[in-house]
Amino acid sequence: MLFHTPVFLGFFAAYLVAHFVAPPQWRIGLIVLGSTVFYGYWNPAYVWVPYVSMAVAFAGAIAVVATNNLRRRRFTLGATVACLLAPLVFFKYTDFLAAIFAAALGLGPARVLDLGLPLGISFVTFTSIAYVVDVFRGRFEVVREPGRLAAYILFFPHLIAGPILRPHELIPQIDRLRSLLDARFRLGIAIVLVGLTKKLLFADSIAPFVDRAYAGGAALNAVDYATAFYGFSVQIYCDFSGYTDMAVGLAMILKIRLPTNFRQPYNAASVADFWRRWHITLSSWLRDYLYIPLGGSRRSRSRRIFNVLVTMGLGGLWHGASWTFVVWGLVHGAGIAVAQALRGRTTALPRWAAVLLTFHFVTFAWVLFRAPDLATAWRVASGPFSAPVPDLGGALAGNLEPLLLMAAFLATHRFDSHARLALLVRQVPFSVIWPAAAVAVVYLLVASGASEQFIYFEF
Repeated sequence: MLFHTPVFLGFFAAYLVAHFVAPPQWRIGLIVLGSTVFYGYWNPAYVWVPYVSMAVAFAGAIAVVATNNLRRRRFTLGATVACLLAPLVFFKYTDFLAAIFAAALGLGPARVLDLGLPLGISFVTFTSIAYVVDVFRGRFEVVREPGRLAAYILFFPHLIAGPILRPHELIPQIDRLRSLLDARFRLGIAIVLVGLTKKLLFADSIAPFVDRAYAGGAALNAVDYATAFYGFSVQIYCDFSGYTDMAVGLAMILKIRLPTNFRQPYNAASVADFWRRWHITLSSWLRDYLYIPLGGSRRSRSRRIFNVLVTMGLGGLWHGASWTFVVWGLVHGAGIAVAQALRGRTTALPRWAAVLLTFHFVTFAWVLFRAPDLATAWRVASGPFSAPVPDLGGALAGNLEPLLLMAAFLATHRFDSHARLALLVRQVPFSVIWPAAAVAVVYLLVASGASEQFIYFEF
């Protein structure tokens, strides 16, 4: 059930009415029921997956606090985290690991399960782990009501592709009911509209031109490859941040505030700065639950570099069971490590130059993220320099739509902020908000049939 489809529009309208009509004591049950319907609509056979994760997290956290023995608490935590990771490893990495072993033994290609991946399993897993670890660290009290924990893990706006929530960011909110038509309601609608624009106008319009280049063909020219090279940077941002905007906006309409997940990442002046702006909830999760437990930056320089590479390499593997994702993560890790090593040893670049350099580094790495294999990544990355340009005017005309969209994106990216939007919405009356929402609904009904699935639904 995609956010930008008519079926979700009908689902959310019904859920919204129930949300504000039902007695407050029914609210948690409504979140669990509505989220189960939302998740199960995609594939009812996998509706049990988030419930297993919730049950393991629920029992594991209670077991963690049941003893004062630190060694036993650590063992219980480790066992719980291992159990939470088991479904993710089973569904996502079994075939990948089997292929590695088969290649090592010289047995050729191997497909063991070839199962479909449950939607959002990575996000469900990380959300559950965050709860158990925070209980272990004493940062959040153990939840002894299964319904409250289920509502935290299953809450449908963030269930499929994040943001990845910590327990203190959602659980305290799910018991509170606020008035319906306040400023946050209007802001929620506005944020959803921004997300729809990013997805339907920018990401989906650029996607065919990117797909064409990655598919290959003798007719492709250097401009086609350059369009795909830069276009995917815009596509993936508008696709993923567009989804996040819709998730944040929908939650805000329900009077729940989700954390910011993007902060103009292509304005970053370093690779580390990029990760403080891109998919913020994942970056902070990797920092708090992987990088710091590995030793963070408290160890020697060589160990610090090792910690960065391991964290980013596993972060890449989290995105997909493919060597291209691992290499993509390691490239980012190397970029962070090199910047740390050079800090204070070289003359700082002007900010505009640092931003330009970082953007091209990230854009080059995106080729690894998008490509199905390393050979395709090399072909696309080298295409702007190696492919012919028989007719520059014709080549530019053939890519005019994505080029104009990319120019519009770059001109407006620095204004992409929920805080800026909130200031604007305060000045806009409901008499303007409702017609804008109506136009968006009509456009959604017309355009959604040809729309692409969200990229991060695959993770």
